[in-house]
Amino acid sequence: MSKIYYCMECKRVIESDKVCDYCKSENLKQLTIKAPVNVIGTKIKGKVFKLKDGKVDVLIRNEANEKLLKEYEPTQLKKLL
Repeated sequence: MSKIYYCMECKRVIESDKVCDYCKSENLKQLTIKAPVNVIGTKIKGKVFKLKDGKVDVLIRNEANEKLLKEYEPTQLKKLL
């Protein structure tokens, strides 16, 4: 299980633990399981289910309240409040 971080300033999910690729902030925190995330560019919201080699599995509920498991790149995600 690899560690994935998110920036406290812009809330973007990144793999680097040094500095944010987007806003150059050094204020980073580790992304945990069950953390709420948003898929950038869509209305899809879900929770982190599993972190694996450079990928994040997100647990999503659809309109019929069914649980779906989808895999995303960390650059496609943004941490919710």
